[in-house]
Amino acid sequence: MMNENYAIFAKLERLIDEWCERRCLKPLFYILRDYPLCGELVYGWNVLLESLLEIKDFCNHELTLQERELLLEIIDCAKRKVQE
Repeated sequence: MMNENYAIFAKLERLIDEWCERRCLKPLFYILRDYPLCGELVYGWNVLLESLLEIKDFCNHELTLQERELLLEIIDCAKRKVQE
C-alpha cells in the first residue's frame, strides 16, 4: 500500500513539476491547496481527489495530452484510495 502511495505521489509531483516549468498557473492553484496530503486518511485523499477533478473540469484545455492522460491515471488511483 505504501509503495502505491509513493507511485501516486511521484506521478503527481511530475505533473506539478511540468506545470511549474510551463508556468501553468491554474492547475497549480487547484493542486497546491491540498497537496501534499497532511495525512493518508480517506479525508485527505477525498480532498485531493476533489482538486484533481477540478483540474480535469476547469483546466483541461491548458494541459498537454500526456498531462491529461497522467491526470486521469492519478484520478483513478485517488478514487480507489477513497473507496478503501
